[in-house]
Amino acid sequence: MFVSVRDFTVVWVGYKSLEEGLKELGINKYEMHVNRKLSRDTYTDMGQEVKLGFDLKTAEERKNFVSFSESTGIKPCAILLENDFSNDNLEEEISYITEATQLADDIGVKVIRINPHMRLKKGKPIDFYSKQFVEILKSIIDETSGSNVIYAVENHGYIGNNEQFLDYVFKEVNSSRFGLTLDTGNFYWYGYPLSKVHQLIEKYARFVRHTHLKSLKYPETKKETQRKPGEGFPEVGVPLYEGDIDFKKVIRLLKEVNYDGDLTIEDESLGNYDQKERKEILKKDVEFIKSLISK
Repeated sequence: MFVSVRDFTVVWVGYKSLEEGLKELGINKYEMHVNRKLSRDTYTDMGQEVKLGFDLKTAEERKNFVSFSESTGIKPCAILLENDFSNDNLEEEISYITEATQLADDIGVKVIRINPHMRLKKGKPIDFYSKQFVEILKSIIDETSGSNVIYAVENHGYIGNNEQFLDYVFKEVNSSRFGLTLDTGNFYWYGYPLSKVHQLIEKYARFVRHTHLKSLKYPETKKETQRKPGEGFPEVGVPLYEGDIDFKKVIRLLKEVNYDGDLTIEDESLGNYDQKERKEILKKDVEFIKSLISK
């Protein structure tokens, strides 16, 4: 396993460039955001807009990007897409993912993080989302049969954190090209008690193909209660080394299933701190996870 970080996070904390930030953090892998125009231009998250750079639409631009990666030694370990299967125009979502698959093949990235449905539709049960997701994923896998790229759905939002949804899609898609982007904080955000969060991480560890590491911290009286999704967020977000998520256990569980991929830091607590504090927190996050990997 190796430590990586979201490109957004590196720029958000104040580094002038991705290259500068990764060098100072002592890592050479990152998760790369790609928008619907197949570029890494401006990107908004956590209420912040940052400019990431690079267009990746043409063969020449992709060739230049590969040259940049080889010359600097910093390379993307995964591509992050902002698809949403709640879109009534599903062809738009499918096209976004299939075009990004070709991009991933062209620049040598093996994992694409995808979203499930990100918006609830009135009156629709969880079975609706589960069955539609399976249908879409199977069609995408068939359409991109010449690729080895893995689609790693994140436990994200109201649908993706639902245990019934995850159980169904992993059983029904049943493909070596499909897995999980394990977000360590999102199960907790969803409202599961802390012990249940660790049980779910153990349950789904064998499906993990990519990760987002974040943590939250609730009062003792809230840790083992079933809470409402998003309760207290983002104020309950804390650095990885201060939160309730047991990363020593998470890494052990991943090692037990022979996971050897990225541990991508997505510390969403950084918005709770002053700009000048963010770099130091991110550095500590990196060193904390490195120390756990080495044990």
